[in-house]
Amino acid sequence: MTSTTDLDSPQVEQPSKAVMEQSGIVAFMARNGVAANLLMIFLFVAGIASYRTIVQEVFAENSLDTIQVSVAYPGATPDEVEESIVQKIEEAVEAVENVKEIKSNAAENTGTVSIELELGTDIDRALDDIKAEIDQIQSFPDEAEEPSVRELTTRQSVIRIAIFGDVSEKALKETAYRLEDSLAALPEISFVDTSSIRNYEVSIEVPQDTLQAFGLSLNDVSRTVAASSLDSPAGSIDTDNEEVRVRTIGQNYNQQNFEDIVLVSNENGAMIRLGEIANIRDEFEDTDLVSLYNGKPVAFVEVFRTSDERVLDVSRATKEFLEGEFAHSLPEGISYAIWSDDSELLNDRLSLLLKNAAIGLFLVLIALTLFLDIRLAGWTALGIGITFVGAIFILDLAGSSINMFSLFGFILALGLVVDDAIVVGESVYARREAGRTGMGAAVTGARRVTVPVIFAVLTTVAAFSPLFAVGGIMGKILADVPLVVVAVLFLSLVESLLILPSHLSHLPAPGTPTRNSVTRFFERVQAKVDVQYQRFVDGPLDRAVRYAIRMPFVILAANVALLILIASLIPAGIIKNSFFPAIEADVVTANLEMPAGTTIAETEKIARLIEQKGRETYAKFDAGQDADEPSALRGIFTLVGQEPRTNGPNLPSNGFSANIASVQFSFIPGDQRELASRDFENAWRENVGPIVEARSLVFASDLLSIGAPVDVQLSDPDPAVVEAAASDLMARLNRFAGVFDIESDQDQGLKEIQLRLKPEARSLGVTLQDVALQVRAAFFGSEALRVQRGDEDMRVYIRLPEEERNSIVDVERFRVRVPGGEVPLATLAEVSFGQAPAVIRRTDGRRITTVTADIDTNIVTSQEIAKALTNEIMPQLQADYPQLQYSFGGEQQEQEDSFGDLGIAFGAALLMIYALLAIPFRSYMQPLIIMAVIPFGIIGALIGHLLLGLPLGVLSMFGMIALSGVIVNGSLILIDFINENLRDGMPIEEAILAGAKSRFRPIMLTSLTTFLGVAPITFETSVQAQFLIPMSASLGFGVLFGAVILQLLIPALTILEYSGKRRFKQYWHRLFAHPVGT
Repeated sequence: MTSTTDLDSPQVEQPSKAVMEQSGIVAFMARNGVAANLLMIFLFVAGIASYRTIVQEVFAENSLDTIQVSVAYPGATPDEVEESIVQKIEEAVEAVENVKEIKSNAAENTGTVSIELELGTDIDRALDDIKAEIDQIQSFPDEAEEPSVRELTTRQSVIRIAIFGDVSEKALKETAYRLEDSLAALPEISFVDTSSIRNYEVSIEVPQDTLQAFGLSLNDVSRTVAASSLDSPAGSIDTDNEEVRVRTIGQNYNQQNFEDIVLVSNENGAMIRLGEIANIRDEFEDTDLVSLYNGKPVAFVEVFRTSDERVLDVSRATKEFLEGEFAHSLPEGISYAIWSDDSELLNDRLSLLLKNAAIGLFLVLIALTLFLDIRLAGWTALGIGITFVGAIFILDLAGSSINMFSLFGFILALGLVVDDAIVVGESVYARREAGRTGMGAAVTGARRVTVPVIFAVLTTVAAFSPLFAVGGIMGKILADVPLVVVAVLFLSLVESLLILPSHLSHLPAPGTPTRNSVTRFFERVQAKVDVQYQRFVDGPLDRAVRYAIRMPFVILAANVALLILIASLIPAGIIKNSFFPAIEADVVTANLEMPAGTTIAETEKIARLIEQKGRETYAKFDAGQDADEPSALRGIFTLVGQEPRTNGPNLPSNGFSANIASVQFSFIPGDQRELASRDFENAWRENVGPIVEARSLVFASDLLSIGAPVDVQLSDPDPAVVEAAASDLMARLNRFAGVFDIESDQDQGLKEIQLRLKPEARSLGVTLQDVALQVRAAFFGSEALRVQRGDEDMRVYIRLPEEERNSIVDVERFRVRVPGGEVPLATLAEVSFGQAPAVIRRTDGRRITTVTADIDTNIVTSQEIAKALTNEIMPQLQADYPQLQYSFGGEQQEQEDSFGDLGIAFGAALLMIYALLAIPFRSYMQPLIIMAVIPFGIIGALIGHLLLGLPLGVLSMFGMIALSGVIVNGSLILIDFINENLRDGMPIEEAILAGAKSRFRPIMLTSLTTFLGVAPITFETSVQAQFLIPMSASLGFGVLFGAVILQLLIPALTILEYSGKRRFKQYWHRLFAHPVGT
């Protein structure tokens, strides 16, 4: 075979080696050790300084690209809220630019509209635009409160403190408020809130007979109370010596103040005070709420982290105050306990990842030491540390934080960062072995691989670039991963080309005797390893590469067949799919919903049964533990009448409702207990069993939820059709094994008394508004005023006594004031009965009913259910209900939002990779050869998932992207050396064989160190690490199989490309050398 130059590009005049060795920044830094060391010191100091100030948090705080408008409408039904509040807001915000979707909830007493914006929208401008549109609405009911417009973010509370004891609700509230004020005064803390306890309220109750006797109405009493409770400035007067302010003082704050208000007086001076005719209760809101911690009444104080505060600092300051001043000043009968502490969660993740990173780094160092000089291995390992510390500096500059997923990015980068240093170090070491001086080897070795190393890093960055295009909540959560990887890759390039060569210039010549016993030991081990390495290279590897050159079609066909075989395991269900792995929380929750209208007593009864079953479940687990082991259970929180947010007693999401309850078991951090949260959840669910009285009962133990695995939204002009379709869908889902917690959010709500004005009422001079205002004042209450009591806005209501407003008869007998007297309500209005939904949910102006379900991923995947829904169930439902419309939400919708534009981004990334490969090779075909290896490298990733029984998911994809970067780098280095051999005049077969053998050590080392770097995470048994394993398995197993595949596939594809080009040239030559007809 004749020799050739580069395979498909003309020979380009190269600068002389002497010129290359003397010029360039790489050579300058190699010769100037001071500059290299100063750069290294700068990266180290900057990284350490940034670590001391960078924000630390469990999850990065992000905007959800959503503006929420909330309007309280006390006493209103969901239908009234929908018509008077929600629809008006929807119409107003439709004109705002970049609105993606409008979702609304109309519930009793409140309406909420969430406006989701397009990705990339200026949130502050959109917030101002929406506020401006809301301000223009003039037709809200008079009883509605001012709209609240705010941006939704992922802000999490740091630490939650339970204040509990067998004391009065007022004592608990005062203690909780005192703690809130004290914590907020600490310099490390900015925002504290109290929850799970009712607000103060003054209720002034006046009987109807009393009102009639004095010729008063409730509204009259309300106006008098408001007029008699006022502090008002009245200007100032100037005396000869000073200015004196004038102020009217009459603000009433407590029960005694209100009792002294003069309600009626006459010209004789006789006065009737409010306390003489009314029952005044200065207590709490007239709502039902049961809040218990380990069976005792409780209030919760929650400490939040603002954008510039660190989780660990906030938690430390809180604990120091609790253990010091607060513990010594607690009133008798009141105790405190830490319910949950996110700093423990962050510390757990930090410890886990740092431990595995340290183990991985140690294994990498061992691998380097076995194949390279021990000093070279030491400098390479030092470079890894400098790169990681420097990356923290870049992370801080970018405004990011140390969180669960940025740490995850560092673990991912551990498998990549060593590649550049290995290639440079191995190149320098090879020239040192060839007899060059230390400085000469450092300069020529580094210069030789500068171009391929730079382009290898650029192609890896290009491979990661699509991850910046991931949208939805997932894109925001995972945004730090590609940022960390790109930062680490950039600094690894800087370290390997500008710092490492200077250090390697001091390497002694191979064979130089040393007095260090450790070094001598490793040199002896190295010598033995080198003998076996050379034996393998000259034996099995030589024969395998020669076979690939001789039988390229066999190699290619075998790889294609293996890829098809392994990939077919995914649709066959042997390798499962799961979009996002479960991340276990330390809190396990059971959320109960009873039928609308259920009394607080009945709901509490069922909640206590669920709590008792949970205690029994935990007792079974605890019985198997050693007596000296601490209890894994922190505490039990039961909340009846109010719905907390997920995974903790947070601020309420839907106000008060007597038919809802939540029971939560809080455990110590996961690495301190053997009981997994998911195991407890499943056992608790099984122990509770079905509760026939309950409308729904859902258990949860995930720290992070991106939506239900099954979420189908139904709409139809006819509510009865939606109800029937929802029932039908739930029945069909119930037939699938592994699908549970199936529920619909449609509820008939409370029964209601409906009043319609009779025609004869108008003859008495009564309007519908007159009746509505008087009935509302009597049974809900007329808000007279609001008083600031501490940090709380306390309301004062005027209403009938409770015994006069608790039955249907009371409604019918209620006397309405008319011109000239009073008449029973039944005389003026027709009384009928109906039923309204508990909550009305709307999407883009349509009423929506949502059916959700959870799945057991060991039995069935969300993709399998989604396929069945799309292909079978929903088409059949639409055939049965022709006007039915549906859409998917939850996990499936998030998957579409996250990866909707990812295909375009991947296409652009592939074009970018192609260009970055074509430029240094000056070839159109060779980049295609390198990129053709990428899909075959995924074989190893899939085999890893198969061997470990892991589901494929979004984090698996991250690992595969990192894998593609490693494979491209190895292929690039191999083809670059094949081209160099061809330029030196070698025949094609010899050039390929020599390149494969000479580059086997750096390719093998990069693959081995990458695998070892992520191996500790891959084989970690901790529950806390399970969600990371699919990523590390993709990368670790992928590089092992990929190293083998590219050593055979690159030679096979190269010889095929060369042979094909040669045949094409021969054909072209014959075509034009002997044209047809001549």
